[in-house]
Amino acid sequence: STQSTWGRGGGGGRDYGGGRSGGGGGGRGRGIQYLDLANGVQIKPATQSNVTLPQNYQAPLTAYGRDSAGKSATGTFEKCGGKIQGNLGTPTPVVVNMCQLDLSKSQQRCLYRVDFSPEIEQKRSRNYLVHLAFEGRDEKHAYDGDHLVYTNKKIGGQDEFDFQGEVTLVGGEKQIVVLKFVFTSHQKAALDKQSLMFFCSRYRAGMYKQRDRVAIGRDYFDFSQAENIPEHRCQLVPGLDSTIYVTEAGPVLNVDVMFKHIRTDTVWDLIKQDLTNKIPQDTIAMTYSHITVMPTYADPKRSVIIDEVVFNMTPTKSTFLDKKTGKQISYADYVRNRYNIQNGDLGHPQPLLKSISRKERDADGNPKVSYFIPSLCHMTGQTDDMKKDTRRARDLIRRTALDPAQRLSRISASLGSIINNAQFKEETTPWQLNINNAFMEIPARRLPAPQLSNGRGPIQINDMRESWDIKFEWPMFKASAFDNWAVIAPNTQSHEVQEFITQIMKVSGDLNIPAQYPTFYDTNDTRARGYLDVLRGRVTQQRPTFVMVVIQRTSDEPYKSVKKFLSQTAGVPSQVVTLFNISKDPLLKATKVLVQMNCKAGGAPWNVDLKLGAPTMFVGLDIHHGGDLEHKGGSTAAYVASMDKDITKFYSRTFAVKAKEQIFVPAVANQGLKELTIEAIKSFKDLNKVAPKLIVVYRDGGSEGELEPIEKAEASQFEKAIRELNIDCKLVFFVISKKIRTRFFALDRPGGRAVANPPPGTIVDRCIINNSLPEFYLVCQSVNQGSATPTKYDKIYDTANLNADTLHMYTYGLAHTYFNWNGTIRTPSVTKYASTLAKFTGQTLGGGEVASALFRSLHYL
Repeated sequence: STQSTWGRGGGGGRDYGGGRSGGGGGGRGRGIQYLDLANGVQIKPATQSNVTLPQNYQAPLTAYGRDSAGKSATGTFEKCGGKIQGNLGTPTPVVVNMCQLDLSKSQQRCLYRVDFSPEIEQKRSRNYLVHLAFEGRDEKHAYDGDHLVYTNKKIGGQDEFDFQGEVTLVGGEKQIVVLKFVFTSHQKAALDKQSLMFFCSRYRAGMYKQRDRVAIGRDYFDFSQAENIPEHRCQLVPGLDSTIYVTEAGPVLNVDVMFKHIRTDTVWDLIKQDLTNKIPQDTIAMTYSHITVMPTYADPKRSVIIDEVVFNMTPTKSTFLDKKTGKQISYADYVRNRYNIQNGDLGHPQPLLKSISRKERDADGNPKVSYFIPSLCHMTGQTDDMKKDTRRARDLIRRTALDPAQRLSRISASLGSIINNAQFKEETTPWQLNINNAFMEIPARRLPAPQLSNGRGPIQINDMRESWDIKFEWPMFKASAFDNWAVIAPNTQSHEVQEFITQIMKVSGDLNIPAQYPTFYDTNDTRARGYLDVLRGRVTQQRPTFVMVVIQRTSDEPYKSVKKFLSQTAGVPSQVVTLFNISKDPLLKATKVLVQMNCKAGGAPWNVDLKLGAPTMFVGLDIHHGGDLEHKGGSTAAYVASMDKDITKFYSRTFAVKAKEQIFVPAVANQGLKELTIEAIKSFKDLNKVAPKLIVVYRDGGSEGELEPIEKAEASQFEKAIRELNIDCKLVFFVISKKIRTRFFALDRPGGRAVANPPPGTIVDRCIINNSLPEFYLVCQSVNQGSATPTKYDKIYDTANLNADTLHMYTYGLAHTYFNWNGTIRTPSVTKYASTLAKFTGQTLGGGEVASALFRSLHYL
């Protein structure tokens, strides 16, 4: 079939009885459900840019003139190859949440640098002084809050201009400040970095001036539209995210809605509860370090990261120097006097929350330290326990997962209210910076689905979901034998355990998996120690090739201890299930669990025909930051490489990287990408009797501003490995971006007014792609709830020069081979495997690598 079908991504995480390998369903679907747009939503076909586009790569910019990682990056990628614009697939119209910007009509500007003598730290004072300098003058000006001032003409026709103003210092003392303006350049109405930065500065200033939305960090939220959810003690505040891209169609403004999750109970409420439960202060301090909170009294509102809970400081007894009075004042008295807050908890002996600024410095040049009162702070975001609450998650998704028509309508209404706001227009209109809120209709295609096969032959794929069922008489493409395996449980003779194993033996024939009854081992102690005693003793003597462990409930222990021993010490693949899971619909669970066990033991439920022209190794890379409570700050990199043409065998490795480092820089010398690539190529050659002729890397994560460092630090390591082995092998290196605000919506027809989520296989490789760096957007997954988000692929290194259609089909085909889900996922499977492995190693294994016997298995599914 040349038509792709609908599916859904997912899977991963702990085993606990089958993962998420079930969904999808076969048979006929309902078809694409198109929804009518609100009358106010405008859509226009994208037009060709009438300005000269930059030749060098320009990273997307937020309204703050920085990319998503806080950088402002440009670059050249000399070995990125040509554009990857293909022709394969069925043409289909889509609308994207982007609006074209016309900066060609903006006025020519003069750029001045302004210096303050003496230097003024407070931004408000600097703004006041610059305002005074232009008061009564006929030049229009725009100040970026730092050292840049834009004017519509030279100040008094001169290159230099001095002004003397007065500000009030701490304690009421007056200070004379001299401002020196020095002309630096003329800026023309052209599309370059300076014009983009200027637009960002005016957009940011306009957003700051308008009062309908409140700034929290770099984003703006409308608290008048906040939805309180009392049953979950939180509120959802809608906001707007804005990003500027330089594309083939010129500069575009990408706008999307977002939601801020804010708890309605205070941090002090939570700490009090912990203290009542006699939780030690050290544990409380660890729990609340690195959380993000929002002080209730801050104006403008902002969020801060808490670095430490300081129990030896209190709001009433701890003091600091009040800059206005020059006297010491307690934190409680300060908020009472400054913000007129009369909070009953201010007098309680609560600790203070310490925050160390990542940007601001004090007078001595040290990072600025601030303290906050817990009873006046609300946590933002969700804890791990909240995310595990399925009822809570369903309630929040129901409120935030907007369908395509709802999302476009809300974006349109929000953007329209901003660009028509009088205060916002004061910053953009004088410079003829015009923003329209018409979304772009752009060309797209739907790629054909690749051919999948199981042990019997080609798989019948659901033509509306890009998914398939593993059901009765569904032979595995590749089966592993379970003739020497063990089961450990608190009571192996219990009805639940025996019934579950009976069902596994029953479905093993339908799945064509050779299986003998396991050896059973009882543990009288359900704690980690009891399981480990059995594993170290009788199970080790048996030397099984696979171990199933039954625990009573989902919990960190004994799960972590069991996994560490079996993965790192014994080197045996394992499956952990809970009594609760296996007792519910044991036949269905047995099918899912046995399929997963088969994958972990080296088998595969299906394969994909990618029509590879030469021996090819696909590599997925990802980094997990954090680890568990005992390994805070640890970062683990994962490397997963395919080993065969069917994409059923994999080589999986991990290594430690520098804490919180986004680039693959190994924490230990000679244990990084080059070394693992050498080992992966050797493993590939050992299995196939030939080295790969092509390596295609999919690197997950990394912001647009980090593309050049990734090319230099990571792609180069693959080339070094190839040279060291002296093999003839080409390299293609993609950086994958999933956390983007770009969204596609399928139109019912060209110029239509009804939208739906795009079906899997929808690709966009024209119009909104970067004008200088080869990239494409691809939707692989089916989305039944909310709005689909594509994945962006930036090709930063290429020595293979394959045609675009081939690379597109490789990428799309790999999204069909994540064996924990019977359908397509968002990214190539090797990337998802790397993500799962990195998280498993960081959170469960404490960052340590598994025994070498498991390098060639998907033991972490």
